[in-house]
Amino acid sequence: MTKILLISANVTKEPFPVYPLGMSTVAHDLRSRGYEAVEWDYLAQDESEEKLLEFARSQSPHFVGLSLRNIDNCNSKHTAYYCDLYRQLADSLRKITNAVIVLGGPGYSLFPQVLLEKIGADYGIEGEGEGVFADLIQLIESGKKPEQKVLRSTSPLSGEMISSPERDDETANYYIAHGGMLNIQTKRGCPFRCAYCTYPVLEGKFYRYRPATKVVDEIEMLTEKHDLKYYFIADSVFNDADKRYLAIAEELVKRKITIPWMAYFKPDRFQSREVALLKEAGLKAVEWGTDCASDRTLKGMCKNFTWSEVEESNRLFSDAGIASAHFIIFGGPEETEETVEEGIANLARLEKCVVFAATGVRVLPGTPMHKRAIDEKALSPEEDVLKPFFYFSPHTTREYLHERLIRAFEGKTDRVYPMGEDTDRVNAFHKLGYKGPIWDLLLGRRESRRKRSSP
Repeated sequence: MTKILLISANVTKEPFPVYPLGMSTVAHDLRSRGYEAVEWDYLAQDESEEKLLEFARSQSPHFVGLSLRNIDNCNSKHTAYYCDLYRQLADSLRKITNAVIVLGGPGYSLFPQVLLEKIGADYGIEGEGEGVFADLIQLIESGKKPEQKVLRSTSPLSGEMISSPERDDETANYYIAHGGMLNIQTKRGCPFRCAYCTYPVLEGKFYRYRPATKVVDEIEMLTEKHDLKYYFIADSVFNDADKRYLAIAEELVKRKITIPWMAYFKPDRFQSREVALLKEAGLKAVEWGTDCASDRTLKGMCKNFTWSEVEESNRLFSDAGIASAHFIIFGGPEETEETVEEGIANLARLEKCVVFAATGVRVLPGTPMHKRAIDEKALSPEEDVLKPFFYFSPHTTREYLHERLIRAFEGKTDRVYPMGEDTDRVNAFHKLGYKGPIWDLLLGRRESRRKRSSP
């Protein structure tokens, strides 16, 4: 039987470790087609190249799939770049196996040709790997090696076709121990056009909804198999305009599933009854896709909501006891010293929430931000931006942004700048047994979040 070794090469832990769902989804698809697929998570295995190579030798795979989730950590103050590690892993694998090496994952899909050449793999899969990887294996085994080295699905999966993969036990145990969460997709795609965002590039420009019953079936499966205590909905935005997300909440309530969970939300004009339903369904924390702190910069970042909607959304959810976090980027399009001051004042009015601030917008190909950087001659069209490049508004300076945010957030435990400064606190809470994001703990709400040890 053809054996495929799938490797998640991600080492990013901020703001919390994220289970490699894409790897398990591809593994599920390969197994359903009669192939033997084994999974290996580099992060969960102590980031040990020695362990990886030992495992690869023991498996003798015919194909190796190397999943690249991140190119860097998108942090202009503490930048980490991962592509050299990926090249090193591929080179080491070449020395111990003759397997065909295939690249994939969201990070790879943003730079498919560049990374194929840089890492030296045989093939790459851009976008969804389900079906495409299996088709590639079939072609190669039949002696019809594709001349094209970068492959892509010609027809994206419908929501009904997106599977509910089982999670690898050992890998799941690591993520549960280091934050307590496993992740779930209720849909793929994103219809919004936020200037920096790659979701429309990676998953398509419209939503592909999974049936609510299948989503909740998956939650039940994970609960039974892994004793799940917290989960994370990994959609680009959970609250779609058609409000189909509420059907998932209704199904959770119907089945009396109250396990706490978190999701990405877009500020909107919510009704109190909608927030109450979400809370009854177990919603415990929201990561708001706010990104900017004034109406002018929101418009510059191509957001389709206003600051007043941010404040009202924050009030509704926080008053309901749902922990809120806002990630704000200063220095993006239309930023000036005046908008920085306005933004700091706006953030000061947000009560009962955590704010994480960063400076500079990571520019990635295929996004409006990439075009704007070229139009403003901040970037040349020939640059591939594989090495991290951050856009900063020409109307302010990095030094001013840094110094002003340091002063604004000084001494505030619920205001974090630069990004990553809270990593030690997050890890400490998770080591104590707290599950999920720790925003409510930063706000002083300890409630009953800590997992009690057996006597």
